[in-house]
Amino acid sequence: MARKSKDGAVVASTATSHTPATDQGPTSITNMGSVGKSPMSLPKLARSSVDLVTARIDNSSDTFDEDSDAGLELLSQGMKAFMTVIQNLRDLGVEELVLPLPKIVVLGDQSTGKSSLIEGISGIKVPRSSGTCTRCPLEINLTPSEAGTPWRATLYLQKRYLYEGKPIAGSRRDGATKTRPLGPWVAQSIPENSLFFKTNDKSKIPEALRLAQLATLNPGSDPSRYLPSATGAKNSTGKHTQVMFSPNVVRLDVSSPDVPNLSFYDLPGVINQAETVEEEYLVSLVQNLVRSYIKEEACINLLAMPMTDDAANSTASRLVQELSAHHRSIGVLTKPDRVQSGEGMAQWIDILDGKKFKIGHGYFVVKNNPNPDVSNVVARQEEDGFFSQEPWVGTLSAHGDRFGTLKLSAKLSKLLNLQIQTSLPKITNQVRLKRAEIVERLRQLPEPPKGNLPFKIFEKILAFEQDLRCHLGGGSEEYPFQKEFHTAAVKFRSTIAISYPRLSLADSVDSLKSSTQLPYRVSVTPTPSYSGKRRSDVIPIDSDEEDATIQNSIHTPSPSKRKQPPSTVPQSTPSKRSRLDKIPQFVPGQDGVSSFDISTTSIDGTAPFAKQFTLQEIRTILQDAHIGLPNQIDPKATKRMIKESLSHWHEPLDELLRFTSEACLGMILERASWIFGLWRGTRCFDILLETCESFFKKQLNIQTASAKRVLCIERQAALTLQEETMRSASERALITLEAACRNERVMAFLIKQNPDWDNLSDRAKADKISKVTDAHLGPNPYVQELRAISDVRGYYECAYSRFVDVIYQGIQSGLFTACHDELGTALKQGIGLEEPDGRSSCFENEYKLPLTTILAQQRCAVLLAVDPENERVRAELVRQNENLMKASEWLESQ
Repeated sequence: MARKSKDGAVVASTATSHTPATDQGPTSITNMGSVGKSPMSLPKLARSSVDLVTARIDNSSDTFDEDSDAGLELLSQGMKAFMTVIQNLRDLGVEELVLPLPKIVVLGDQSTGKSSLIEGISGIKVPRSSGTCTRCPLEINLTPSEAGTPWRATLYLQKRYLYEGKPIAGSRRDGATKTRPLGPWVAQSIPENSLFFKTNDKSKIPEALRLAQLATLNPGSDPSRYLPSATGAKNSTGKHTQVMFSPNVVRLDVSSPDVPNLSFYDLPGVINQAETVEEEYLVSLVQNLVRSYIKEEACINLLAMPMTDDAANSTASRLVQELSAHHRSIGVLTKPDRVQSGEGMAQWIDILDGKKFKIGHGYFVVKNNPNPDVSNVVARQEEDGFFSQEPWVGTLSAHGDRFGTLKLSAKLSKLLNLQIQTSLPKITNQVRLKRAEIVERLRQLPEPPKGNLPFKIFEKILAFEQDLRCHLGGGSEEYPFQKEFHTAAVKFRSTIAISYPRLSLADSVDSLKSSTQLPYRVSVTPTPSYSGKRRSDVIPIDSDEEDATIQNSIHTPSPSKRKQPPSTVPQSTPSKRSRLDKIPQFVPGQDGVSSFDISTTSIDGTAPFAKQFTLQEIRTILQDAHIGLPNQIDPKATKRMIKESLSHWHEPLDELLRFTSEACLGMILERASWIFGLWRGTRCFDILLETCESFFKKQLNIQTASAKRVLCIERQAALTLQEETMRSASERALITLEAACRNERVMAFLIKQNPDWDNLSDRAKADKISKVTDAHLGPNPYVQELRAISDVRGYYECAYSRFVDVIYQGIQSGLFTACHDELGTALKQGIGLEEPDGRSSCFENEYKLPLTTILAQQRCAVLLAVDPENERVRAELVRQNENLMKASEWLESQ
């Protein structure tokens, strides 16, 4: 929206913002329409105001009357309601608390004419000579007041960031990083706004702005040193400041009957290259600051580009493109009077035609007088005269509606009209969400200590005990812990089950052929297609899987006469191979209901740590323990093989204990944080959670030691009374291994008899295989070895089932039972409500006051003492909640 002030300044109107842009408050102007219909009733006049202003501009004369406010009056009729909405929201702190409101930001490289552009649009003179205005953002807010009230200006220093760097600006510590994009400047959770200066004299503004910026660039100094009334303040040149850049904002609020609602940010000029080594850090800091403003979807970017430079060299333009902000940006070409005709104008004509450096809302051309002594009315008259001659009225006449500050302001008004209408629904929704967040934060703050404090703590501990019993007991969707632990325990069992000992035949037969009765070379098993290709087979002693291996290896025309008994062990197929999940990350759900996120660990269901024996290795073990009797296996050899088969059990056991530790402790701490959350930030809260953690770790150590003892017993003593189970498992394993071994011998025999085996057809191979009899093969030289490994497999099945059950039962009845039966008592002792012998130090019983009431009350009062910082936060949150409540009620009542 556009107007002329009494001094001839052409101004544009938008909403205001108290703070510089931050990452808080996500906005998306392209998606705001989907939020829902705004509860507001938008004035019809507002929707047509821009067209009226445009018509007024088109019919206006070329001479401006300093007192003519017809354009502003016409525009204000439609936009005043919208501006009032945004202004009131700003006054209530919505922009600081919720999300950025619509605003205009002027950005560009250094020396692009930004300051002149600001002055031309707003009529506010800004300091130029000192250069301090380019070192921190300047916010200018104009608010119309009632007729007859005097012109009034107020300067504020907004401290949103704390300086944590060295006082020397050139320090390397001042450099920006990914985690700290503004280098030594760290955002505060609650910004500080301090009054700096008030005046009714417009001529004092430039000097006051200069001094306010000096105060901002000296964060370690008292701002009062730079007040216009302070001694020596006027002599401060700004050449020696504590820092050379600050993201903190100097805010100027102007109130007058003849000004519109207006908010502009004049950002520091983007630095392409530092003048000195000491200033190199400024390049990244300033660019990061500008990025934080550009990326706001509610922000209209005025990109200033001087026509004296090559447009391709504009760093500010590059930042706009990088952040995909071109669709809501307007290019402003400055200094057109310094461009030579001819080739100098060629690139700018292409830019205006949209052939180069295309931007969402196109480009405007403005001419401002850089002389600060020239009034705005004279500057506007000079601008009109400049654009009334070639090439602006001839060659470039097609772009005539984009020449001049007044037409630029009209374009801004159109965009702001749409921006505000689109933003209000989302603002309403975000205010509601922010209120809910603040209420939750207030709930989590520790309440001031009052009442019977020992009894309150005691009640909370009782509530925690009951809650913990529910979670440890499980039994419903609301309490998923037992379900998740059971799932992990089952996977623990499966992991051990599939890691039974294997027998590798590929190398064993070859290594033994010289000492056996086989007169031929034993080959590996062919593929089912009888291609004769050799593969390395490891025979797992598991009936189901081994049956599949044998059937795939040797296909006989007639069914096998040996029916393989089913296995009681899960098949080790890719689809069923278990994986013990890694430690869960506890994620608190809604209303305190917890959930677990389980994902896999490095423990592979294929059990790469399972023991693999070879026939040669087994024969060596048998020979080492030979008792001197033929066809007898010394029990020492069997025990040795069993011990080696169990050597890996510590790995899945450690994983289960680690899972249990993280899952159970995470659940306990989350439930404790929820139950005792009202006291967060107090010593009482810390003691309660520390006690929970120390108690659990103590019980976990006990459980871990018990599990390790069970594992040690299993490894040292191979004993079982499950004779039938072991015999059945051993027989199944022996049948499988004998069939696998015969398969290897058949293939070795056929390859020996048929040198051209690889060239035979599949049918021919199958025919030859079916005709091989035991008479052809002779006696099996590996009977003892196969018996030995089969017995080991039979014992393994008994041992792993027993071991898993004992571990599972120990955790359930030991660790979990201790937690829900004894943790409450540990908490009472830790907080001082109960003595180690079980006597209450605070109560005669659950309902009566104790004899030591005064001492107990004093102790609990100390533990529940509210930190002063918490009280400051509480007061600020209450204020914010009240403001947002007013904003919400006001928005919904429109």
